[in-house]
Amino acid sequence: MKLSLVFPSWSSKFGDFSAAARRVSTFPPLNLCIVGSIAKKVGWEVQIVDAHIEDLSDQALIERVGRFGPDLIGTTAATPFFANALRLAGLLKRATHKPTIMGGPHVTHFRELALHDDLDYLVIGECDATFETFLRQFEQGNRDPDVPGVMMRREGRVLFGGAAPLLQNLDEAAPLDRTLLPNDLYFLGTPNGNKRYTSLQMSRGCPFSCVFCASDLYGKRVRYRKIEHVVTELRTVIRDHGAEHIYFLDDVLTLNRKYIMRLCDAIESNHLEFTFEGGTRANLWDEEIAKRLRSCGLVRMSFGLESADEEVREIIKKEVPLESYTRANEINNRLGIETTNSVIIGLPGDTRESIERTVQYLCTHREIQHVTLNIAIPYPGTEMLRMAERREHGLKLVEQDFSKFQRYGSAVMEVNGIAGPELIDLQRKALLRIYACSWRWLPVLKRFGIKTLLTTGARTVLSLAKSLPAQIRAARERRIKENA
Repeated sequence: MKLSLVFPSWSSKFGDFSAAARRVSTFPPLNLCIVGSIAKKVGWEVQIVDAHIEDLSDQALIERVGRFGPDLIGTTAATPFFANALRLAGLLKRATHKPTIMGGPHVTHFRELALHDDLDYLVIGECDATFETFLRQFEQGNRDPDVPGVMMRREGRVLFGGAAPLLQNLDEAAPLDRTLLPNDLYFLGTPNGNKRYTSLQMSRGCPFSCVFCASDLYGKRVRYRKIEHVVTELRTVIRDHGAEHIYFLDDVLTLNRKYIMRLCDAIESNHLEFTFEGGTRANLWDEEIAKRLRSCGLVRMSFGLESADEEVREIIKKEVPLESYTRANEINNRLGIETTNSVIIGLPGDTRESIERTVQYLCTHREIQHVTLNIAIPYPGTEMLRMAERREHGLKLVEQDFSKFQRYGSAVMEVNGIAGPELIDLQRKALLRIYACSWRWLPVLKRFGIKTLLTTGARTVLSLAKSLPAQIRAARERRIKENA
């Protein structure tokens, strides 16, 4: 039996920000690699086609999959890219006359609402513990398998085997077979130049309750792999697949201090040489842990700052003192660790004044050199979506088209009278103001490169110029309304 797994292209959906998105966010599809490893374990032949990294046209993708001759075709999608993944699944199904299956966060949250005619099966939640059973039954000719976590529709009825259990012991997961991926195509810009890289996950789960995060996907209990298994995987990707840089996907890299210190000891004792990056909370960061990680290859760390307005931070349950960010950034600047600070506008409770306070904070704190500024998106499974549906904290959901659930150049909610077009303008203006600070020019040039920087900047300025007449009219109407 043969399984084709397809990762759809996505960066073009970011419009003016596509070049920057492609440069910093092209991740190997490890979720498909997990599925492929399970399939190979039970004797299936597996093909993974990363249409994004290979920049494949629809026709080229159909021909690639057709030549392989699969018995089953799988794909995955986050919410903004679900429509495109569904379209591709339909094209492949009609071209090959083979059944299709989809997993990922979107179908996990929407379940039967995502079960369109072009999809024969959905995988809900983690597949580690049950997908092997599904494949064995499928191979035996059972097209209606009663397997936890698998959903299908038959004669108008939805059949669902119930929730799949979370894999409690991550070390029981099938080892990732990265030979399925085009490893020589994954590169990432780092402070040390463009590096061949891959991503790696040591844990699943997050104990915190930020309203914009779908933390129920992996659960609140954090599950860790054994250090020795992580080191084995690191050794494989470095020595066998040529990875020079690792992106750790853990939700909070330094949540378990003892674990991360033991990892550093293991990296050094095994003489593993690579650079890496990850993300954590600023109040779980200090000079000792920064120095230890830096000595093992850390070159970039990400913090979720989100907003500088204290009332908004309380609403979104961001339980990190604001001063933690300046302190953490100052430590990293001194140690030569590049730092990314994620900011969101349009959050629950946001007003024009609170957004301005956040922008002013970013324009006056020189310790904070690199900022990603997003528009709030109420992804499925988040408390923020439920707030928007209940119209709490000034939120109003105004767009149901999931293809527009993107953080750049798109806004699907209003907040306290700030409509979508104005949020998009505020995002562009804020980015220009933030990166007009001369002390940010060199860090951002190193991060994105001159070509990407000029292209994105020029498109942003042009978009602002085109929208200026509408901005003037909206401001005039607002003043009239306020004075009425």
